[in-house]
Amino acid sequence: MKKFYTKRFSLICAFAASALLLGGGGGCSEDETEPAIGSKGVSSEVFVSSDAGSRTIKVETSGPWQARLTPETRLWVSVDGADSGETGGSLNLNYRTNNSLPRKGTILVSSARQQVVDTIYLMQYGTTPLLEFKYIGKQYSSVETIDSVAIDTNIPLSKKIYWTVVYDENSAAEPWADSVSYAQDFKYFRFRIADNKKFEPRAARFRLRFQDDWGEDHTTYFTAYQGIPGGTAETREMTFEELRGLIAEAEGEITLDQDIAVSGTVISDWASPNMAGSPMPKAAEKPDLGINDCTAYMQNADASLGLALVTTDAQQNNLQRYDKLKLWCKGLTLTKRSNPERYTLSGVTQDHIVTKEAGTAEELPAKRRFIDQLTDADIYTQVTLKRCQMAVRTGRFIPVHINYTNSFNNYYPAAVLDRHGDMIYLMTNHGCDWRFKEMPDGEGTITGIIVHEPYTFFERGGDIGRYQIRNVTREDIALDESADNVFSAVAVEWSPNGSKDPRAYAFPQYPHPATDSGQAHCVAATTGSGLSFMSTYTWLAVGSAYRAAENGLTINNASWGHKQLWDTAKNTGNSLIFEFSTQGVSSTQCSFVFTCRYHSAQGGLRYWTAEYSLDGDNWKKLTDFTVPDNGNWGNMQLEQLSGDKNVWMQVPTEILGQSVAWIRLRPVQNKIGTATTYDTATIASNGQVANAFTVSYAALRYNK
Repeated sequence: MKKFYTKRFSLICAFAASALLLGGGGGCSEDETEPAIGSKGVSSEVFVSSDAGSRTIKVETSGPWQARLTPETRLWVSVDGADSGETGGSLNLNYRTNNSLPRKGTILVSSARQQVVDTIYLMQYGTTPLLEFKYIGKQYSSVETIDSVAIDTNIPLSKKIYWTVVYDENSAAEPWADSVSYAQDFKYFRFRIADNKKFEPRAARFRLRFQDDWGEDHTTYFTAYQGIPGGTAETREMTFEELRGLIAEAEGEITLDQDIAVSGTVISDWASPNMAGSPMPKAAEKPDLGINDCTAYMQNADASLGLALVTTDAQQNNLQRYDKLKLWCKGLTLTKRSNPERYTLSGVTQDHIVTKEAGTAEELPAKRRFIDQLTDADIYTQVTLKRCQMAVRTGRFIPVHINYTNSFNNYYPAAVLDRHGDMIYLMTNHGCDWRFKEMPDGEGTITGIIVHEPYTFFERGGDIGRYQIRNVTREDIALDESADNVFSAVAVEWSPNGSKDPRAYAFPQYPHPATDSGQAHCVAATTGSGLSFMSTYTWLAVGSAYRAAENGLTINNASWGHKQLWDTAKNTGNSLIFEFSTQGVSSTQCSFVFTCRYHSAQGGLRYWTAEYSLDGDNWKKLTDFTVPDNGNWGNMQLEQLSGDKNVWMQVPTEILGQSVAWIRLRPVQNKIGTATTYDTATIASNGQVANAFTVSYAALRYNK
């Protein structure tokens, strides 16, 4: 080892004390004899307990003498009685309790006749000095980093600690472990590890040394081991196209045995809680929340292609957004998936990083798309979606009760529309601090990483579209807060806030295919002219909506629906009907969106269809959809959602300009779920499901 340099600094913090050195610390014992001094010009050590007490010092001199305490000593030692004499005598010293480290007081006794000074060192026991690194060593990659190691110490603020760094023979002549400072209230030893650009491992050993008042040294050591750069001197760089071309089949997985590397820009961030979803494996008690922390994304220089990166554990992922990264691929697993085509490199560690350099957002190529312009080549690249708005106004990013997001449904897709009438899901993880905030109502852009993530909580098998988008930060969702600045307008909307009971409304029979007559109970539209009611004219069931509260809890009476969903005599479903006027409205784009769920537990009809009518007799299909069961605490299934599901569909513009029109939601199969299965049971003989089908929001929108 060769020593490079030594520094000194003050430790600006004190930690909890350890065991007291009372009496005989280090093999010594308190001297109970009465020491004597006088005209010898020598020094003597007197050891005393850490408790308060007094000692008498005999002065043996034939002439006048004078005792003096140094300024530091006077802080805890005093003379009881005379501090001088003409011919000998004694000096009585009082000392205070010591609750800190062992300390040394200095008393100088001078003799005028002989012109000599005798020194008394009053050595008081105290707390054993503690100075320890929490860890004795750590392995670092070849890439520059700043790190810190916790220190456990009880050394007072005023004391001095010295640090030294020593390098091994593989180290370069210049220092590479430096920039020593403190972090987090001075409880950590912080330093920089420089890039290692040579293909040799190296080590640096930090030493902290403290010398106490008794002259004893206390030291602790930490060794930083740095590996060689990822790759070798012969590593060949490959393009994204060449790397992807290593798997010719539609799907496949290979372990890369070539000495190759790829370079690109990181578009994810290790600190973001929104990098990947946490699906719950079958029969698992909770989702694997570690997936997010191990996932990163990198795109090539022109942003034409991207890769997903999966590290072996969260500690291996320190990739920040816009880092310029060169990644050694030998030993990694390359996986190709189809429909859509996408590629993942897994098994990444710090040892695979050849170089890493901080970049900026301005250096990233801008990719701006409408939703219908996305292709498979955009997957795992950063894209800005143009002229977007959230489909559900006043909704939350995660409309799932907080107890279930904590345990099961840890991420959620919210529908996003664009000016051209297309839809994509915005994925939000439970770890995001904006998860229960109300979504903006205006239009703007959404920037994020294009992904393909099945979501089984919505659909069996998880198919919720070819592409989804994941924002890295809340600021990436650059939508106007005001509904006044938006490309679409609301023709009619139901968005109750819980202040009124839906059963407070009633209206006479309207001409539509109902089996009964008389009064029907309904929910009136909050915007535009419209009513919502059951086709059987029964009382609406009133429920809560998980989208309603910012803290993730519910507000009662904010959803409506019914248990009476099946006519067993006719073997057909009963509908929830929306009746409205679109008089005077015209547009080239029109859509309908609603949020639904089963109020609690299992046993809901699984398969539904949405239809519209212009005359109340003839119905045209809009789309089919499924409604998942609510979560089951005792046996949570992959296809259960403990919150609202949002369903969006395009609607022919002929529904506009009508004095009255209808949209209905109708179950189409007598298949219900159970506590453990998806659709294996049938409805009860009375036609009621176990828990009401409820809607908490619905709206017909059109482009301005």
